[in-house]
Amino acid sequence: MAAAALRRNARFLLPRPRSSSLSTASSEAKPSISVSRAKSAIRAESDPDRLADLFLSATHSPAFHGDRPLYRLSIRRLAAARRPDLIERLLEHQKSDPAAPKSEGFLIRLLSLYSDAGMLDHAVRTFDHIASAGCPRSERSLCALLSAFLRHGRLDRLHEAFDRVPKELGIAPGISCYNVLLDALCSGGEVHKAHKLLEEMPEKGVNPDIISYNTVLSGFLKKGDETGFEGVLKKITKEGLSPNVVTYNCRISELCGKGKNSEAEELLDVMISKGVYPNRLSFNTLIDAFSKEGDVDSAMRVFKRMQDMKRDDGSGVSPNFEVYIVLLRGLVGKGKFGPGVEVFKECLERKWAPPFEAVKGLVDGLIENSQVDEAKDIVAKMRKVLKGDAVDAWKKVEGEFAL
Repeated sequence: MAAAALRRNARFLLPRPRSSSLSTASSEAKPSISVSRAKSAIRAESDPDRLADLFLSATHSPAFHGDRPLYRLSIRRLAAARRPDLIERLLEHQKSDPAAPKSEGFLIRLLSLYSDAGMLDHAVRTFDHIASAGCPRSERSLCALLSAFLRHGRLDRLHEAFDRVPKELGIAPGISCYNVLLDALCSGGEVHKAHKLLEEMPEKGVNPDIISYNTVLSGFLKKGDETGFEGVLKKITKEGLSPNVVTYNCRISELCGKGKNSEAEELLDVMISKGVYPNRLSFNTLIDAFSKEGDVDSAMRVFKRMQDMKRDDGSGVSPNFEVYIVLLRGLVGKGKFGPGVEVFKECLERKWAPPFEAVKGLVDGLIENSQVDEAKDIVAKMRKVLKGDAVDAWKKVEGEFAL
């Protein structure tokens, strides 16, 4: 009765789609092929229609249903190809396929895939479908629904769902649901309301975790509320929670915002000493802050730390395109062309072509320093890496060099 009432009354739930050429009834699976062959073919396939046929041909096997990355890859490619019709065909078939798992967890996966593909209404219908498939809905599916609303910026529907679903379906929101709600409040600029909810959660039978505190901490950081920020940090300590990389990244960003870059860099050592390894954001924030300050030597020092750092499992932190550009511009601006050349070459090794203006500054600087051969090498390397219209645009830049 409660589920039926919810379908009739809740604005965030939608009527079921009428049958069409894309409906489940017409989405018959193709003749099956071996799962291993299908997986390999799907990963290599670029044509959306053939990819969909390959997907359906392998859905007879439990081994296929358990391959989450392959599901995600398939739907991502179809979304990139702008084929919501094929996405609907595949995922609706999964709902009715006798071979597909009949569990809340599997249907939550379909809900999330619809959300990832930008098909929010289909995600909502999938939440409604869970009950009709004979699976009691729990906090997990409620959290997936709330997350879908958050992802699509539908904060109004998120708040409505949080208020109504627990009452009408008898689902008790847990820490995951509250964390989504905290995120929604902060995203909507209601950080103080989120902070108030954070303090009230224990009274509701839900103890905040480090994710809860980090969400509000980040909210105060974005708002520029130093008092609120420091208050949450103290609360984390008082509650005996262990700060994670997100907590430290917020602290690094807050210190850099005050111009306390060196103090922020010291947190890298504090993190590592506590078994919390810095990630790309930790390093990028510091590199960007030092570069904006004009301290490119310190920016390069942090960059080297980023390259040299190894976690216990041997993995490291890989710089992204943005950090190379920040460094290249900073080095060229300070006339440090030697390190600039090294950063440029590393960038090209990763198949990334830096912005023309940064490379032009580098080449001009090398020419002025009588490093003509090095300048010519930079020009030649750019010529090799560029494609399409960029080639002609670069030729115009080349014409401005005194080579």
